[in-house]
Amino acid sequence: MNTKTFEKANQMINTCKTACFGVIDENGYPSVSTVSLCTPENISELYFTTNIGSNKEKRLQKNNRASICCYNHLNNITLVGEAEILTDQESKSKYWQDWFSEHYPDGETDPTYCVIKFTTKRVSLWIDDESAEFQIAK
Repeated sequence: MNTKTFEKANQMINTCKTACFGVIDENGYPSVSTVSLCTPENISELYFTTNIGSNKEKRLQKNNRASICCYNHLNNITLVGEAEILTDQESKSKYWQDWFSEHYPDGETDPTYCVIKFTTKRVSLWIDDESAEFQIAK
């Protein structure tokens, strides 16, 4: 993979607002839902929100392995890694967006509001007719 493809992947992530997020359910099967990304900057770390007590949150507490797929038109990026539930107020405030109040009426201090931090381990992508697979070194 060349540097331009990597940069295109980061640009694509930066404009991606919605992604498919997969976790492992209580029976060992993948479970996929859509999520709204919070100001993504690059493919190494992504953030989004969910409710404390939601299926996503409960499943991630048992198994933090996850996958995210972002796509636009003919391009897609699949990320495999680990997710972490963040409940500290600093993270909740940092990633808060005004439209979240539809889901969290008490605002960024809502006790049911949490942030999910996804850390990428492996990338598989198809951008501008070029495919690539690589690991993210930590």
